[in-house]
Amino acid sequence: MRHLPAIGLLVLAALPLTAQETRFTPALKAGDRLAISNINGSVTVTRASGSTAEVVVTKTVKKGDGNLVKAIMEEDAGVVRVCTIYLNRDPDRTTCAGRNSIERGKGKELEVEMRYDVRVPSGVVFEGGTVNGEMSVRGLDRPATVNTVNGSITFDGAGASELQTVNGAITASFDRTGWVGASTIRTVNGAITLTLPSDASLEVSGSTVSGGVTSDFNVTTSGRWGPKRFSGTIGGGGRSLEMETVNGAITIRKK
Repeated sequence: MRHLPAIGLLVLAALPLTAQETRFTPALKAGDRLAISNINGSVTVTRASGSTAEVVVTKTVKKGDGNLVKAIMEEDAGVVRVCTIYLNRDPDRTTCAGRNSIERGKGKELEVEMRYDVRVPSGVVFEGGTVNGEMSVRGLDRPATVNTVNGSITFDGAGASELQTVNGAITASFDRTGWVGASTIRTVNGAITLTLPSDASLEVSGSTVSGGVTSDFNVTTSGRWGPKRFSGTIGGGGRSLEMETVNGAITIRKK
């Protein structure tokens, strides 16, 4: 039997994985909602130039049958959902509703990365998350909701209703503080760094277990400020902002 030389084996091992691209381009108007739900892979979000949203999903199959993992889109009364679904539990599944399985499918372990690149039109509300991957959201003009489990969050925009991860840092910058209701920024293992406009007016509170609390703003305290827990008013008060981490510092900066 003829054997490949060692150098040939190294070349074969170095061949790039095949990437497949799926593109969705729904038309959205101000006040509509775009919801993204991913499992394994990062999500990057920026502002679209027109009224058409664009969601480009790049699938890279590392192990197993890549046909068992796909991205689909649903539209319903001003809400567009794009999600990753796994078909190894339910091969006939066609909707975002249902339970995903990332265990074993047809005897083979699935390792499939789905990377989302999203462009959101002006005035559209973004809600998005992944399980294993970073979230980067920049340039949106409506308060957004951003979640991940294993990954950091980078946010720069009008404001956020919620920024939440478990294992990762959160670095955020808000252009204004005009969200509705409370804004929450929460992680477990990671620091929180938030930059606010110089004329910010908020009721602010939060806590950390292993880390300190610092602020560039003068804060009128209501109760205790630091080193582990804080509550007070920035400017004239008003909107509520809550920040919480376990292992990490909390820093509030002024633009």
